[in-house]
Amino acid sequence: MNIFFQQMADAIAPISDFLTGLGIAVLVPIIIFIIAMVLGQTFRKSLIAALTFGAAFVGLNLMIGLLIGAVAPATTAMVEATGIQRDILDVGWPVAAGIAFSTTAGALVIVTSLLVNLVMLLTKTTRTVNVDIWNFWNHAFTASVVTLVSGSLLFGLFAACVHAALCLIIADWQAKKIQEFYGIPGISIPHGWAVTSVPIIIAVNWVVDRIPVIKDIQWDEGTIRQKWGALGNPIVLGFILGLSLGIFGGLLRDIPALLTLAVTVAAVMVLLPKVTGMFMESLTAVSEVAKKFFANKFKGRELYIGLDSAILIGHPTTVAAAIVMIPIVLLLSIILPGNRVLALGDLAALVYFVSMVPSLSKGNLFRSIICGIVIMTIVLYILTMFGSSLTYMAIDAGVELPEGATDMTALSAGNWITAIFFQIGRLFSGGA
Repeated sequence: MNIFFQQMADAIAPISDFLTGLGIAVLVPIIIFIIAMVLGQTFRKSLIAALTFGAAFVGLNLMIGLLIGAVAPATTAMVEATGIQRDILDVGWPVAAGIAFSTTAGALVIVTSLLVNLVMLLTKTTRTVNVDIWNFWNHAFTASVVTLVSGSLLFGLFAACVHAALCLIIADWQAKKIQEFYGIPGISIPHGWAVTSVPIIIAVNWVVDRIPVIKDIQWDEGTIRQKWGALGNPIVLGFILGLSLGIFGGLLRDIPALLTLAVTVAAVMVLLPKVTGMFMESLTAVSEVAKKFFANKFKGRELYIGLDSAILIGHPTTVAAAIVMIPIVLLLSIILPGNRVLALGDLAALVYFVSMVPSLSKGNLFRSIICGIVIMTIVLYILTMFGSSLTYMAIDAGVELPEGATDMTALSAGNWITAIFFQIGRLFSGGA
């Protein structure tokens, strides 16, 4: 059986490598163009919609790259200034992605995830057509980790299928809130990591709703502008947040670098929403024909286009929460009892970790920060639970251990779906 799957993986590998090699900015526009044409949109509108989406994603990546590049020196300086010593070092998401496609199970994930989506569409157990193929690496990570720890290829594939199915279920569950909050029609977010934050966010909001005084704290964009005046303007707020982060990061000794960071964060705060508007413009052309198509062919059944959670990070609350969370996550690395992980590599990219929070917290920055604290606490403990296992897997996948580090990990590896199957997989191997 394993030989059969290995042969299948070898046959599929060139196709998988080609698709993932295209990147989201190329692959998703191609899929959107095809979907729009199949649904009956004109060639001209389909082409413009696809290219607009691609351009929006390029702009998004430029903005996020700019933000991460500006923030990274401050976060590194903060880590060095604290003198924290932890034996598991967060070296960034490439470690998790390297593990993801290092096994036969991981190589088969694109096919299995697409099949799961197809079966669920045919059985009407999902409304999401997941075109976010590049981010199937999250499913592949689950498949590879479970295969390696359990020694069972079939169990690894089963875990990946469950992960893929849960992504679609949670994406459907939250689709309307996402669409209404961001004003982007006909979408859902089945991203393999982002969906794992949804139950946590809902649970935190449920608890906060039952705490007197705290439940009434409202730091949404309108309230902040009303109470803070000019200071509540996103561009001014971004400047203040960037300045504060730079000061915490020890950049007072380098005033040009400090001011550059502040202006960069301010620019990102005001430019990212404009990029999000391009996604809305692109997908409107698909949404308008999709409604007509499914009303005629499927008795009004509504389907969603499943996209990367990255399209959500243009909201000012998301960026503000991510900036505030950087020193907080570093503090969590210090004070959480039993934590072995030092957050570093993915620290500058916290905007992805809180991408789902604003839409489920009505844009409330206060709740977004509270949810972010709980999410990242769980992430750190999950990675501590993985311990040295991810290091061995990463080294087998060809990733080099950073100098001075005992073990390595990535914050993006800390999702509870993988963690549950990891623990079950250990039972297969007798607790190894």
